[in-house]
Amino acid sequence: MRFRKLLFDADGTLWDFNASARLSIGNGFKRRGYDYPDTVYKRYEVINKGLWERYERGEMPRDRVLVERFELLFAELGIQEDAAAFENEFRQGLEENPIWMEGAEDLLRRLRPDYEIYIVTNGVGDTQRRRIALTGLDRYVDGIFISDEIGAQKPQGAFFDYVLSHIGPCETQELLLIGDSLSADILGANHAGIPACWFNPERLPLSGSAHPDYEIHALPDLMTVLTAPAS
Repeated sequence: MRFRKLLFDADGTLWDFNASARLSIGNGFKRRGYDYPDTVYKRYEVINKGLWERYERGEMPRDRVLVERFELLFAELGIQEDAAAFENEFRQGLEENPIWMEGAEDLLRRLRPDYEIYIVTNGVGDTQRRRIALTGLDRYVDGIFISDEIGAQKPQGAFFDYVLSHIGPCETQELLLIGDSLSADILGANHAGIPACWFNPERLPLSGSAHPDYEIHALPDLMTVLTAPAS
């Protein structure tokens, strides 16, 4: 067996973060009587992605990302709202409505007998722990690593150093990281010397300096990667 330990990202890989976030923001807008066309969530996605990329580069603290994404969104929409209060409500909605990515739970169930499985995620500790409990994700994994609890985030070397020091002795080539973010998951794995599989369901073009060793467009396709003979 080429790989013994699998490192899975959570949001956007095992969980359909966009579905949960869209629902949570929509509920907040509806409670306040605001219209919620598709364009609102699309703008949130762009704003949120840009701020998290700044966080991954160490340019701004996580707590600032959480509030500023809604400050910027409300400013664009001309809405006068307390962004911090909305963020707290939004995060509660995320905690209460985690949604599996299609095929994710079945995949973990198939992999569990043969591999050690770990979660490596950037995010808020309390939020992620609550979602893990609600989905039962902890039943399928040997360990959970959350940036908020570690004090470093993907793609920083300190995050991966911490993970590697806590999963038991192994060669990096026995690991495989699976994630959807080129800038956080794949680039971080590249710097740590860990083989990486890019989960790319939208078939986005490769960009930036990250170099995935494998690319899949649906989670069940990971089985092909894992069972292929070593080159």
